[in-house]
Amino acid sequence: MNIETKTISHPNLKNREITLLLVNNNIDIPSTEFFIYESRYGGRHGSLLGKSSHSSIAFQIAELYRHLNEMGLKWNEATENEIRIIRNAMLCWDTNNNKDYKSYPYEPIKNDSMNHKLNTWFKFYKYMEKINISNNMVLTTRKSKKFKPKGLLNHLDKRSSLIEHEYVDTWTLKVKPSPKFLSYHALSRTEFSKLRQHLRNIDVVYEMIVLFMVETGLRITAALEAVESDFKGLLKLYASGKGINDITKKSYIAKGGDIKQYDLPLRTMQEINDNYLIRIYNERKYLYEERCERLNIEINDSLIWISKRGKEIKKHDVWTVFNEVSEKMGRTVNKITPHWLRHTFATWTIMDVANVKGIPLENTGVTPNPLLISALQQKLGHADVITTMRYIATALKLMGLDLNDGGVKVSLRTFLQDKKSQELVKREAKIEFGDNFDEENFDVVKYALSREIVIDDELVQSKNYN
Repeated sequence: MNIETKTISHPNLKNREITLLLVNNNIDIPSTEFFIYESRYGGRHGSLLGKSSHSSIAFQIAELYRHLNEMGLKWNEATENEIRIIRNAMLCWDTNNNKDYKSYPYEPIKNDSMNHKLNTWFKFYKYMEKINISNNMVLTTRKSKKFKPKGLLNHLDKRSSLIEHEYVDTWTLKVKPSPKFLSYHALSRTEFSKLRQHLRNIDVVYEMIVLFMVETGLRITAALEAVESDFKGLLKLYASGKGINDITKKSYIAKGGDIKQYDLPLRTMQEINDNYLIRIYNERKYLYEERCERLNIEINDSLIWISKRGKEIKKHDVWTVFNEVSEKMGRTVNKITPHWLRHTFATWTIMDVANVKGIPLENTGVTPNPLLISALQQKLGHADVITTMRYIATALKLMGLDLNDGGVKVSLRTFLQDKKSQELVKREAKIEFGDNFDEENFDVVKYALSREIVIDDELVQSKNYN
């Protein structure tokens, strides 16, 4: 069986693409039906799927088809047992779900990565059931409580205790989630400076892209969709009284398809103009247009990110140079990815706001200052107590404080008296354990101590804490 992918314009959604499967050079109809549906309803709460997610979903279904083909099966002939065999092989598990590295000639994937694939496969078979396409799959599911992060003032809502919990169907083949970290991947300003230098040596366009991302917090897809006009009008802005450290509002299409705004610092506009647009952009645009005409490719007049050879910079190009630069920076295992820049932006925001407002991050406890939550909500478009705490933990790590696990610690005495703090830690555990969270047997104090979120005061004083 020969399986290929092909990306085309979405048949129903404007300015959207969709990736299809070609099986033996023919479009695969069942998966195409699924991809079209997912594009429209596969996002959060039934919204549009993220603009670039179509390709990863297609690759996951293609992967399913290939594994089943190696077993002599088509997708509609498979049962749960075959999916279990595929799952165990990818995780390097034996039939009892124990690690068995000797039987498999490759590295196991992480539990979360496996669950991501299983979730796509589960939705695929569920949709086949919905549209009555015959197959042998019988999905074994269980009801799981849908986790919803609560707002900071949720305890003031007297009706919250009367809200009925939502439940979702979860495939029993899903495995325990990977361990969760209490901080995000982010770069210090020194590391980012080194990253810029390495990228400049490859091509200044990549340096300008990462500068744009780390100064705005945009995801890679949105950053690559920036247009030339986004960086025009700098003199008018200066003439209006704005300074180089002020910002101007720009619009972009968010992950779910909504039009949102981001803050573009004038200093960033200035640097991108000085080092790229004024110096080399016009020459590259000429090469790009010449190449498009030669290859009969439609010209994008507003395209801004162009390589030395006149090619449009795509997402995979950025990933490739990040991989190369990570090696040069000595990160052979924990390699830098484009999404690190969004976390870096948020972490720097926390550090800067804390510095300006005089907020001591090391004494945060378990409830962040509302100003920090508000700052992230404005800059990222979303934030809650948990994500803010993680960014604070990340900031503390970048600031060089002696917190190896990135955790923000609180004393046991304070923790036992603060029900709200216990609830926040409980939510953290729900995220870590996912469907395997057992509310009846969960001990919030033991969990907090084991994760070193809480420190036992008496043991610390006697220097016997371990």
